[in-house]
Amino acid sequence: MAVALVGLALGLCAQGALAAEVSRDEYVQSAEPICKANTEANKRIFKGAKDQVKEGKLKAASAHFFKAKRALAKTVRQLTHLPEPTTDEAKLKKWLGYLGTERDLLGRIATALAHEDKAAAQELSVRLNRNSNLANNTVLAFGFDYCRIDPGRFSAK
Repeated sequence: MAVALVGLALGLCAQGALAAEVSRDEYVQSAEPICKANTEANKRIFKGAKDQVKEGKLKAASAHFFKAKRALAKTVRQLTHLPEPTTDEAKLKKWLGYLGTERDLLGRIATALAHEDKAAAQELSVRLNRNSNLANNTVLAFGFDYCRIDPGRFSAK
């Protein structure tokens, strides 16, 4: 009798685990609003940043990048809490790693600009662009719109 109850309990747990599984489409539907909020925040955050860099107001421009770093950190935290499709866990872990690198590079660009080192900021911008492409390629099959990174919005040139 006890064996039958344990078997029934395990069967119910397995069914619950299957019911909790999310599909790739469900993941995309959950992630896109988070990414959309970040994209919209970046539009506000980076407004005027390129002009400040062009005018040599590098310290002022650095504030944009520090804010973007904080916004992306929040976004990454939210994305890491989403249930992931089991079949895509490795791919999403890799993607989130690229997003973490993106966040770090934004901070490094901000620091370079704060130190008025435009050459370093430009070099880091190139690395940011490359990282963005790697991130996008990792999740290309997901068909993201807002979660696809547009490197142009982070340009420090």
